[in-house]
Amino acid sequence: MEKTNGTPIRIKQVTEIRDGSRKETVAFETNGLYYIKGDTVYLLFEELYEGQTVKNVLKIHGEEVVVLRSGAVQMRHTFRKREETVGTYETSAARWSLKTKTDEVRYKYNEKAKKGQLFFAYILHLAEHYVGRHTVTII
Repeated sequence: MEKTNGTPIRIKQVTEIRDGSRKETVAFETNGLYYIKGDTVYLLFEELYEGQTVKNVLKIHGEEVVVLRSGAVQMRHTFRKREETVGTYETSAARWSLKTKTDEVRYKYNEKAKKGQLFFAYILHLAEHYVGRHTVTII
């Protein structure tokens, strides 16, 4: 992956988690890189998790998003529209299996405005326990 070909961008990620009547929203903004390789879009950015850096790579291709995280959080997971997928989520405290049923994956990019939006929604089970419905929006 050649980061030098990327276009610097400002990323805002908003994640909403719903579990019954409980709703939690987690949002952050950061700088990142955007580039296209073949017919796949890549977003690269860093975030903080409990004061430590997490590097994120998102690969967007059709109705599929692959999330790769390294650093304070280790994760590799594929979100594929209308499919159930499995992966792992690991921190220094523990490692858990995760399973998602992805309802929606939408990516659009406006070439004229040079702005894009990624949205995906899924039901999450962590270590075989229902965690809730998550929606992730990245603009």
